[in-house]
Amino acid sequence: MTLAELTELCTSGIPVNVEIHALTPMLYVIYRVEGEHRTPLRGARDSLKFPSRSAAQDALRRTGLAEATFIHNSAYGEMIGIDGAANPTEFRERISLRDD
Repeated sequence: MTLAELTELCTSGIPVNVEIHALTPMLYVIYRVEGEHRTPLRGARDSLKFPSRSAAQDALRRTGLAEATFIHNSAYGEMIGIDGAANPTEFRERISLRDD
């Protein structure tokens, strides 16, 4: 799905779930979530990549989407010495994309 296709869905009133994933401190990817499946939004060649969380949020704001979930994987378990086989921890934050 592209940003233009996401805009069409938002305009039509179809509910859309979106997540912004922080892959590195300077790499953010937007995923459309359908049930258990996550599909990255794509650009001309491959998945859309943003240099900051705010750049990703601005792109989503222009589609008309009202909110999204921001996800940042945490190294908390590694920092406190939990075995690497443990489930990864993540920070999840529901964010409003409205300007009001």
